Amino acid sequence: MSESVQRLLVAYDIANDARRDRVAVTLQGHGERIQYSVFIVDGRPAEFVRLRLELRTIIDESVDRVLFCNLGARQNAARRAMTYLGRPPTLTGDASALIL
Repeated sequence: MSESVQRLLVAYDIANDARRDRVAVTLQGHGERIQYSVFIVDGRPAEFVRLRLELRTIIDESVDRVLFCNLGARQNAARRAMTYLGRPPTLTGDASALIL
């Protein structure tokens, strides 16, 4: 049985503009931007390992930081709520975000 699709929140703080752009482009290929430096990525754990390796080749670990927060199984996303102040993002593919 394959592992279920998980939802990952990825946020970054990158010191260099060129590296920051490369990180953003990489994450756009895997997920959806919900803030300037925050993405939601849906995938299986093996895909997340590959994403981490890909980002590791871009960042300078002495000054940059990438946060990975596993939000759990995507099918359970409706039980969790992400709330926003201001203009909420639009997540394609599901209606799992509760916007207040």
